[in-house]
Amino acid sequence: MSSFAEKVASQIPSEVRMISGCHDAQTSADANITSFQLPNPAGRAGGACTAALLQVLYDRPSIAAGNDNTSWVQVLRRMRENLDEQGFEQVPQLSSSRIIDVNERMTIVNDNPSGVKRAVLIGINYVGQQGELSGCHNDVKNISSYLQQVQGFRPQNITHCETFKSEMRAAV
Repeated sequence: MSSFAEKVASQIPSEVRMISGCHDAQTSADANITSFQLPNPAGRAGGACTAALLQVLYDRPSIAAGNDNTSWVQVLRRMRENLDEQGFEQVPQLSSSRIIDVNERMTIVNDNPSGVKRAVLIGINYVGQQGELSGCHNDVKNISSYLQQVQGFRPQNITHCETFKSEMRAAV
């Protein structure tokens, strides 16, 4: 019988990592992302967690270049500090399709990618529900822009999954 890690690898061939906006028992929050001093936010609303992550990444370009030993734990702590400085209580969470050492260097792309760099970006505004947000679609655009401009992703390899009001009605 194979190990758990081998079973996971056979079922999910890619390494998937996700940073979510908060604990399951919390609610994510919209933010005026200009307060996070991000490049060209055009006054749009965005998620506080996404703004905090982008602030960390833009403040430390060496992370994107792979020339930085900043760990996943350090990135999450800096995000939490950024959120706290802006008055947000939410606590970002890291999930992964593989067991990872969160004290190892944070990477968005593997050091030696062996194929096409792909991303799936999901923005859910929860229209018509308690905790409705307005900035999640902007978050998808902002992360997509970061991945293209800084990480070298090609636009055709980034899938945007955004929910709209009509989709929410159909789902109910």
